[in-house]
Amino acid sequence: MSNRCDLEEISTNDTLQQQSTDEFIKHILTLLTSVTVSENLDTDLWLNNNPDAKKLYDYIISLRELTTALAKGDLKKTVPGKGYILANLKALQANLLHLTWQSKMVANGDFSQRVDFLGEFSDAFNEMALKLQNSNMQLVKMATTDTLTQIPNRLALAQFLSAAFKKSVEQDTPFSIIIFDIDNFKRVNDTYGHDIGDKVLVKISEILNSQFRSNDIFSRYGGEEFMAALPGISQENCFKIAKRAISLVSKTKIPANADEHISITVSAGVSSRISKDITYENIIKRSDNALYKAKTSGKNKVCISSKK
Repeated sequence: MSNRCDLEEISTNDTLQQQSTDEFIKHILTLLTSVTVSENLDTDLWLNNNPDAKKLYDYIISLRELTTALAKGDLKKTVPGKGYILANLKALQANLLHLTWQSKMVANGDFSQRVDFLGEFSDAFNEMALKLQNSNMQLVKMATTDTLTQIPNRLALAQFLSAAFKKSVEQDTPFSIIIFDIDNFKRVNDTYGHDIGDKVLVKISEILNSQFRSNDIFSRYGGEEFMAALPGISQENCFKIAKRAISLVSKTKIPANADEHISITVSAGVSSRISKDITYENIIKRSDNALYKAKTSGKNKVCISSKK
């Protein structure tokens, strides 16, 4: 009789254990597949009696928390646990964090950022960054280039002058400025029309620009005026450069029509930085005064400012 009771008890225990196992498996499936999980389930029985079950349960909870955070865009969520799947998710999380930083860098103008750790997404990001870089370069060029002569405009000039003047002061090196003005330009427009006037501006800018180094700047200053800024060049050497430049202009004949060519001359004023200059505007003012002297004393010449 006792043997029969024992068998029935064993059978009952086996049944209960199987039911418990089935319930645990269902609960694990719920954790893996359902958005919401009942909080009323008592898992203590399973977890306290089986260390491996507890490890599995904790691992899945970590998976749920991390994947939920990633789905919501929370890239700083930390969860316990290691292992293959969690390691991959954490690697993805780290990549997305780095990608977020790179995106912010692109937004701040650093278009050199490239991604090489997210496969097809990397290609899309890199293509976007390259297109933005090219577009930005085009916009910068448009904003800093004179549309007629295709040389730097006053915005580009101001940026250059600011940086070059500061460097000249810090290193105590020469810094010179030339202002050129086309003589009798109004007469050209009145006689031949603005189309020919534009051709004159383009041709003169090409001739003058050819006389300067790559680390100088030659720009359209406004109307028929041009300005060159020459870091590291003394006032005396700058005078020689300006004189050579206007001499080339005076030897050039610009076609006005099929039967007539125009002779053009240019006047120039030169000045260099002196110790009491607070800003590059001081140099420009002296160059402008020297230009006025050249214009009022016969034109087609270069005048140099006094260093006062």
